[in-house]
Amino acid sequence: MRFKVILAIAAVGAVGLVSAAPVHAGTSNWTLGGEPCKLIPVPAAAPVGTGPCPGVRPGAIVRSDAGQCTFNFLFQGSDGSRYIGTAGHCILGESPIGGDVGEESWAPGTGPVARDAGGNRIGEFSYAILQDPKDFALIRVDPGVNASAQMCHFGGPTGTNDDRPSSPVVLNHFGNGVGVGSVLPPRSALAFGMPDPDHVFAEGAVVPGDSGSGIISSDGRAVGVIVTTGIHAASIGTSGIDGGTMGVTRITPQVNRAEQVLGTQLDIQTAPLL
Repeated sequence: MRFKVILAIAAVGAVGLVSAAPVHAGTSNWTLGGEPCKLIPVPAAAPVGTGPCPGVRPGAIVRSDAGQCTFNFLFQGSDGSRYIGTAGHCILGESPIGGDVGEESWAPGTGPVARDAGGNRIGEFSYAILQDPKDFALIRVDPGVNASAQMCHFGGPTGTNDDRPSSPVVLNHFGNGVGVGSVLPPRSALAFGMPDPDHVFAEGAVVPGDSGSGIISSDGRAVGVIVTTGIHAASIGTSGIDGGTMGVTRITPQVNRAEQVLGTQLDIQTAPLL
């Protein structure tokens, strides 16, 4: 049985109150879990009035040649390097006709440069994928760059959430989207269920610049990466409702794939809730 739902969220109205920046992504269709949706656009210029979340940490701004996105989680690699995530389409862009772009990795010293909100180099991209149901990228953080595991405003992550509940789950994230990021960078969303191991659909507000944001359950555990917007119309059944207006690609399958490609174990770095 198909399930479709639309929830009007007042915060989204803030988007119409600011000047829209050009975007490199989000203008054509993609699929998440086979469901048509759109990638959250990546502003080519800095959004107006992004929220305060300085440094290199979950919820802070990351800039690349593709535009501006948001960091998700910090990882320690078994190779001795630190890595921090964002969305794959934040560096790969998207196919001009929509759909998957693919997967890419870069050896040390060869990846595209990543910068913080002030334009300072913080590292270089080492891995990226944009291939349903994965949209994930890792930046190898330069030695000497201060990085924190703690998500702005909420704190955490306290671990990883691979649960598949059929009941509603409150999710929290901190993003730097246009308009919303100036008045409400810390936001909550509601998943009516999380039955799929690869994605979560939820009701919440996401706008250009939020791409790559990490999202956690109310107990602080990392659920995944916010990557899409639109009407994600999946299913309803005994395993719970799988539908919503924002799409999250779950963290564990993406990290597992990145480990295979990079040849290093990646341990998510945890922090207490605030």
